[in-house]
Amino acid sequence: MKIALVHYDVDRIVNEPGNKTVMKHFGHMPNIQLLYVAAILEQLDVETLYCDIVGMKLSDADLKQQLLAFDPHIIAFSVYTSHFHQANSYAGYFKSLLPKVKILFGGVHMTIFPVETLKNSQHVDYGCVGEAEMVLPEFIRRLNANESLEGLPGLVWRHGEAIRFAGAAPRNQNLDAVPFPARHLIPNHVYFNFISTRRNYTVFNSSRGCPYPCIFCESAQTQWRARSAENVVAEFEACYENHGIREIDIFDSSFTVGKQRVLDICRLLIAKGLHKKIIWNVRSTVKAMNDEMLEALREAGCYRIFYGIESGNETILDALRKPVKLERAERIIKKTAAVGISTFGYFVIGAPGETPETARETIDFAKRLPLDFAIFNTLTAFPETELYKKHYLPHVQTDFWADYLTQPKPVTEFMGRPWTSMSDQDMARLCHNAMNEFYFRPHQLWRSLKSVRSLEQIKRYVHAGFDMLIQNTRLGRRLT
Repeated sequence: MKIALVHYDVDRIVNEPGNKTVMKHFGHMPNIQLLYVAAILEQLDVETLYCDIVGMKLSDADLKQQLLAFDPHIIAFSVYTSHFHQANSYAGYFKSLLPKVKILFGGVHMTIFPVETLKNSQHVDYGCVGEAEMVLPEFIRRLNANESLEGLPGLVWRHGEAIRFAGAAPRNQNLDAVPFPARHLIPNHVYFNFISTRRNYTVFNSSRGCPYPCIFCESAQTQWRARSAENVVAEFEACYENHGIREIDIFDSSFTVGKQRVLDICRLLIAKGLHKKIIWNVRSTVKAMNDEMLEALREAGCYRIFYGIESGNETILDALRKPVKLERAERIIKKTAAVGISTFGYFVIGAPGETPETARETIDFAKRLPLDFAIFNTLTAFPETELYKKHYLPHVQTDFWADYLTQPKPVTEFMGRPWTSMSDQDMARLCHNAMNEFYFRPHQLWRSLKSVRSLEQIKRYVHAGFDMLIQNTRLGRRLT
């Protein structure tokens, strides 16, 4: 059995949040989901080819040559709903290149639209619904044994003209048993994000799921399962010793859910001396942070925390189901900065109940905090979120994301925000003003530049700042 895994670059679409300049300069990160899949396949003795089109600088000719030479039985992707059409286009191309190849889709998208995906794409043969380690071993075993796929949890597949699905796979309750991502398959030194400071950068997951009920997140109130402190630190060690990793970006929805686990991880990193060898960052909510953890994180080498602050108005925070007092948020951010950890704040504009006045409060609150970086996004309703199900669908005539799959190409019209009376133009203006006001202050420019550790970083910041000025000028003209 031979399987090729393809990490393709994605084009931004209109129905995605995010500042265009930020996304343009965001960087290129390894696809940790596909690297987990690669590690699982290698454990199953499956011959595996990994292709990261951007990271490996593969031209169309290079990709074609590698796939033809490898001649895989299956080509697999990790897919998000917003990029379904691009994944489908690649699938069609690979089928034309290798007529006998089967296409396997996985990722968050397949969990939401398992059957619909195969109905709306003639190119997709299989879908992995759930966590790869819970589906692939039995799937591969049955394929190798030429056995029926009937009743296999977590698999959707074609059976003649019919589409079969036995339901989602159960969640893995023992994450320590999952092999570490197959980082030996990729050039770790080429990856970075906009504000990363060291070469040989990687992303990392220490837990899955999230107990918090934020209305805009697809992971909200899903079962939180964590790897042990020993297992997490063992991967840190493997990253450093085996792959030369010097910076780790932990992408857990909230790394600090379990206080004792955080303290144990920090203690073990220090005991092994890894706190002097690797810098790392985490994501958290101010609700799940305290002084003891901040001190421990700093001592263990954590140098940046990304906080989902979202709003500077408590009524809006309640609407987002993030009931945090602004006083606590301000205290935690100030304490983070005081212990010497860099701070990054996420904010959204356009929540249910948002007005120009509440958005103004958010901008002013962000400017008052000792944040090194901040980003302001307009709120967009993604499938299976509470925002979509309770604040979008009841006010429209069609199911936007379900219909999205039936279209031959991505929809170019914005889906709208029926939960607010603010126009898209109003919100574009507010986000434009927020980014402009936050960054183009002398002390903020100095604060951001103090984090620079290399000439490459300076170039990134200068290019991004130049692009932001151009975007601000163009947007200002459109909004006047």
